[in-house]
Formats: sequence, C-alpha cells, structure tokens
Amino acid sequence: MKFIPQFIPYWDESEKKAVTKVLERDYLNEHKIVREFEKKFSEFVGAKYCITCTSGTTALYLALKSVYEKNTPKKINIPDYASIFVGNACIQAGISPELRDVSENGSLVSDAKPRFVVHSNGRLGTTQILEDCAQAISHHTKNSISCYSFASTKHITTSGQGGAICCDDKKTFDILSRLKDLGRNDRQNLKPMSDHFAYWGVNSKFTEIQAAFGLAQLKKLPKRLNRLKKMYKITQEELKNIDGISFFQDEPKWYIDILVKNPDILIQKLRTHGIQARRFYRPLHQQPLYKSSKKNFKNSNYLYEHGIWLPSTTNISDEELLYVTKKIKESISN
Repeated sequence: MKFIPQFIPYWDESEKKAVTKVLERDYLNEHKIVREFEKKFSEFVGAKYCITCTSGTTALYLALKSVYEKNTPKKINIPDYASIFVGNACIQAGISPELRDVSENGSLVSDAKPRFVVHSNGRLGTTQILEDCAQAISHHTKNSISCYSFASTKHITTSGQGGAICCDDKKTFDILSRLKDLGRNDRQNLKPMSDHFAYWGVNSKFTEIQAAFGLAQLKKLPKRLNRLKKMYKITQEELKNIDGISFFQDEPKWYIDILVKNPDILIQKLRTHGIQARRFYRPLHQQPLYKSSKKNFKNSNYLYEHGIWLPSTTNISDEELLYVTKKIKESISN
C-alpha cells in the first residue's frame, strides 16, 4: 500500500488549462475572473456578496476591521480550542482576544458578546456577527460576516493560498471592498484605479491566476464534500463498537476525526504502516503567546488530549480507507 497522507491538495488538467488561459493574456492582477469567482463562490455558500483576499487570516482581520471600523472594543471572545489565526487577527486589529472554553463539539457556544466564532470542523457554534468558516466551507449564516480560507489544507484551494469574506448587506460589502484595496472601491466595479484615497485600506488583492484555479476547483467541491461524507460513514461503520474509539455527534465538514485514549501512540503506530495522522490543535491557553491559567478549559483540553485527524483527502480510494481503519483497529487492540 502506498503512503497515505493525512491531507494533500490535488488538481488535474482543468486547473492547468484555466491558469494557462490567464498566462496567455496580458492581465494578471485582480479583474474579471476574480469577479466571476467571487460571484460563484457567494452563490455556493448562499450569501449575497463576496470579496476575495490574500489569505484566510487576512479575511479574519478585514472582517474585524469592517465591523469595528469606528468603535473598536477592548476585548472579543474567541474559542480556546481553535487554530492560532483568529487570535492573531484580533491582535492585529488591536483587540485583545478573550479565551473561552468550547462545547463538546469543539465550537464556541456562548451568549458572550462580542464574539468571533470558529465552526470547528464544520460543527456549528453560536454565530453573532463574525464567523470563521475555514473548516466549514459550504456554510454561511445569514446576515453574518463569514470568513473562508483557500489554503492548500482545504478541500478547495486557489493555488496554495487565498481567502474570502461573504456578507449579505451592501454597506458591509463596500467597506470590505475598500479595506482590501488601499481604501479604493474602483477595482470592484472594474473601473480604472483612482489616485485619490478617501479611506484607509491594505493591499490584499487577489490575482486572476488564483481565481482561475479556484473556479476549476469550485466545480469539483460539491462532489468532494459528498465524498468526504461517504468516507466518514465508512470510517464510522468500520470503527464502531471498538473500545477506545469514540466519534462526535455531528459529522465533520473538513477532516475525518476520532477521539482515542492516547493519540501520540496511535499516530506513531500508523506511521509505521505508511499512514499519516495529526493531533488536534493545541488549545490557545497553552500557547506561549496566549498562555493563561485563569480559567477552566475542560473541553478544549480534552479535545487536544484525545483528538486525531485521519486521512481526509477525498481522492483516496475505499480500499485505502479500509486499510487505514484496519490498521487503526490492529493498533488499538495491541
């Protein structure tokens, strides 16, 4: 059996042809293909508007700046069990992240305001205005500002990096459009760039190459998400009733995951069989930058101590998936 990675991006001739068409023209910077990608992506998630930007982290930062353009709060509540990106975006925006424990599904379920919710592996938290959908690529909460990542660790990538923000009102869309393009809104309407700057903004423009690559990937995304669902069902069926393995109540939307007694030992054993798996995120309160011992982070600690992401690339075969579950069962029994 060949080496089975935990996750790896993949593409074919359709992405290559789309990028080649761009390279045969004389326009690489953000233009018509970017507008097309934004339109189709907003339709996919069910939002009215979309702006693209350089990365998912930049999307988080711009979303914060759009909401708190005038009155910036001193603190904002974020989940303790999350990647470093939301916390870093808050600090970049001049807001102190207030760590809160998550629910058993890994997402923040809280009435505390203001808050930036991360939908952990697609399992929904309590959205207020801001939500991180990097692991919930098909989700958008109506009237919320939703942030997405197109990094190479996602089921759709725009050639390695990229991000997007979706919303439902024109005012927020205009603010986001200005923020990502040095305070201008000309490029959004495909007008010549102005040399008058009435607003502040950053340079976070998308490229035509990213958009072309993304459009080809977007066509495949529904099929990939359906495949992920099937893969999870196979994994559940093969590993059900195995002592020492438990599943979440809701199915994942990003990576196939399980909870085990000792994830490090299982990961090491799988590696000897050519299978790569990964530990869950380390809770933010354990990171040097956010180190905190003031609160009880029971659920985020439990998830980190027991969670594993299994191979989740949606082009692996059923045979490979059954090989993975077989080796998990053997490793657990030993």
